[in-house]
Amino acid sequence: MMAPGIPSEDTGNALPLVDPIALRVLAEDVGPESAASFARDFVRIWPRRRDSLSASLGRDDYDAAHDAALSLRTSSTMVGAARLAGLACDLERRLRAEGTAAAARLLPQIVECGERTVAVLTADDGGSSPQA
Repeated sequence: MMAPGIPSEDTGNALPLVDPIALRVLAEDVGPESAASFARDFVRIWPRRRDSLSASLGRDDYDAAHDAALSLRTSSTMVGAARLAGLACDLERRLRAEGTAAAARLLPQIVECGERTVAVLTADDGGSSPQA
């Protein structure tokens, strides 16, 4: 049974890459400049998060992979990267249930989604266009 509000792999693709409502809520909570700065930092740090997750899964380091997945899920949620947050949640779930080898099978999907998310966040319109 799934926890309420946590997407499964089946629903992950139905989630928007970037939820403009979440970005607005973030701007209301911390101010527009801070929200924009957070989004820029998310984009800037994405390669490091991606590489950390890949490396930890590649060396079968459960603790490091869990930390990397948690960091990705939390930051993705804050910036409104709903689909990426859902995939990171799926990764955490798979890590706990099946271990690093099974979780690593999600890595290509996470990387592809992360790249698309970064593209949306760096778009001139600030990510408010309709999502794929």
